[in-house]
Amino acid sequence: MKGLSTAIRGARSMSTARAATLGLFVALAAPLFAAPAFAQSQIKVIVNDQPITSYEIAQRAKLLQVTAKSPNAVQAATQELIDERLKMQEAKKRGITVSDAEVNAAFNSIAEHVKMKPDQLAAALAHSGTSAQTLKARLRAQIAWGDVVRAKFRRDMDVSDQDVVAAMQQQSKDGKAGAAADKATTMQYDLTQIILVVPAKDGPGKIQARMKEGEALRQRFVSCDQGIAFAKELPAVVVKPVGRRLQSDLPQATVDVLNKTAVGHLTPPEASPDGVRLVAVCDKKDIASDAAARQDIKQQLIQQEGDIAARRYLRELENDAVIEYR
Repeated sequence: MKGLSTAIRGARSMSTARAATLGLFVALAAPLFAAPAFAQSQIKVIVNDQPITSYEIAQRAKLLQVTAKSPNAVQAATQELIDERLKMQEAKKRGITVSDAEVNAAFNSIAEHVKMKPDQLAAALAHSGTSAQTLKARLRAQIAWGDVVRAKFRRDMDVSDQDVVAAMQQQSKDGKAGAAADKATTMQYDLTQIILVVPAKDGPGKIQARMKEGEALRQRFVSCDQGIAFAKELPAVVVKPVGRRLQSDLPQATVDVLNKTAVGHLTPPEASPDGVRLVAVCDKKDIASDAAARQDIKQQLIQQEGDIAARRYLRELENDAVIEYR
């Protein structure tokens, strides 16, 4: 049961559902519920002029019984359908649509994780009193909502290095740290910026002149100890120690330039907001790195942050909505 529930929640990310069990197949294949014919379907809730029928609630309640053994399935199904109406309305407002191909891919992924073919999963759901379409409607709303949340909060979701380190230390303490981090290596650079300042009021001609000065400095720069000391004596030059940086933390274009620059030398001059910038590569070496583990934990923390923001967002939509119960 838990396997299908997990698979459904993570269907957009095909690798999320990991808990499928043989017991699920038995539960789906067994006649847990009769499938009564609904002679009448009544409108039970209206969400911003969009109805939710008794048939939809009954179908969703059966799905929740199969996947989660919800003790209050009708109440949970009603709230879930209300939430989905709000999610799909917000997606429409933002111009977000979900194709049938995306929904089918998510459905097929669930089938794969519970060791069934898609038609077998559809038959098992029907045998349990619900339907493939009920599950697909749920998946469509989940996919659309994920896109809505990413569109709204993408720029706001970030996690500090301190939070990542703290989470890694906690995982290590709990014995959950991965062994892969112990075997990985990455390049570590020791860097110092040298900026040939160009005031904003000066024109492109001054930039070009400073670019030539930067190239001249680069030609005579053969060690960080002597070169940095020399640069500090030059007029309108700022020296900024960057310190140690890992390859995994830098843009690939920057890594390419640093890898082509010998230790004790400067990168080619380039225009920057402050004038002309060069970077002294004072050291670089391969070190054991937990960069992959750090990135994985960072994504986990961002996901947690996103889940909190998404729940708050949905409650705001619900507070602003006109919801009528019948």
